[in-house]
Amino acid sequence: MSIKTIALDSRVYERLAMVKTEGESFSKVIDRLLSEVRSAHSGSDILRGLVNVVPLPEGDSERFVEVVAENRGSETWKRRDLR
Repeated sequence: MSIKTIALDSRVYERLAMVKTEGESFSKVIDRLLSEVRSAHSGSDILRGLVNVVPLPEGDSERFVEVVAENRGSETWKRRDLR
């Protein structure tokens, strides 16, 4: 197994640390979270998988909503693509 070093924003690091269980490495936390999202089959599955993830701070959540609103204007998905 090779080891890679990555840089994380301090807020991301703090959020990962909050969902990390005792004895679990950050690598295992990331792997677990990615597996939960990858195995999700619906929006509700994704939300259930994120139940232990710490919510975004107010400023980050507001920016997230802004980005979603900005991107909606450029969406090219057809309704059938969302099934």
